[in-house]
Amino acid sequence: MTYLPPPPFFDVGIFADTLHNIDLFSSNIYLTQMLSGSLEQYARLQEEYEGAVDTNNEELMEQTALELKICEGNFAMATAMFDYWEKVYS
Repeated sequence: MTYLPPPPFFDVGIFADTLHNIDLFSSNIYLTQMLSGSLEQYARLQEEYEGAVDTNNEELMEQTALELKICEGNFAMATAMFDYWEKVYS
């Protein structure tokens, strides 16, 4: 079963503009938080990876390399969503 949200109550006027601005603001906050968390995790994982290389720990190198790729995927997704929101709300 698919959930369909109700149509917006305000279609025109100042309240519609406010609804639009709230939607844009909340999306930007979410994506910014996502990028910030991913950047912090990426920096931590980069240090872990370098430590694993120094100690020649193959298992940890594989695991952190995979996690680094996941963070890079988060960067790409957040960037694509920022671009999408910019196109939709410009």
